[in-house]
Amino acid sequence: MTAEPGMRPSSATVRTVLPEAGSVLAVVARPGDEACYLGAVLDAFYCGGSEVSVLAFSRGEASPYNDSMEQLGAIRPFEFDAAASVLRAAHCLLADYPEAELRRLPVARLAERVIRMVQEWRADLLLTVDGRLGDRIAACVACQAGRELSVPVLAWTLPHEVAKSVREATGLPVTGDAGLRIDFELRVHRTIQRYAMRAHCSQSGGDGTQLARLDVQGDHEWLRWLVPGADAPEGART
Repeated sequence: MTAEPGMRPSSATVRTVLPEAGSVLAVVARPGDEACYLGAVLDAFYCGGSEVSVLAFSRGEASPYNDSMEQLGAIRPFEFDAAASVLRAAHCLLADYPEAELRRLPVARLAERVIRMVQEWRADLLLTVDGRLGDRIAACVACQAGRELSVPVLAWTLPHEVAKSVREATGLPVTGDAGLRIDFELRVHRTIQRYAMRAHCSQSGGDGTQLARLDVQGDHEWLRWLVPGADAPEGART
């Protein structure tokens, strides 16, 4: 099932062009999220002239999938580097916090790492994953860092009705956002994203779920401001 016109957000302020950014830093909890959720958007930023970089907080060792002969904590950092290369990231960093402990770590501690990378890589926009997924740690950390540095934070999400279709098709625990809270609806290309997903070879057992989600979304991606940029509509908030 692909996203049809009637499934789009109804906000009159929804934009169809990405905001301008010289350098975009994607902040994710684990390897794979940068490709599965943000790959097409990062590709769009890159094609629009932005430098892109990626920061993951953990090795993703808690994943239930492992189609390799290696321990996930050993192999997934290499997959992350490979995916970042496919996404043409100028910089990538895996912070190496234990995945199982991410939710218990102070947000301020994780935000310190983001702040250092923003300053070192001169990022002027943070991109993260929200969509009201059960695990929102990356979004919370990105927001704290963004507010401290006055850097806008943009997040991947889905409209409620599309999220419902995704849940029915895949079982992913995504609830999405009301149409009036969505700031961007984009037409994207999936080629680079799909290549980046393939770089995570150990996770091929779970690819069916994410590919089914992409089938629901079609060539559409939706984003919303978590920390509004200068050109965000009045009232945009987390």
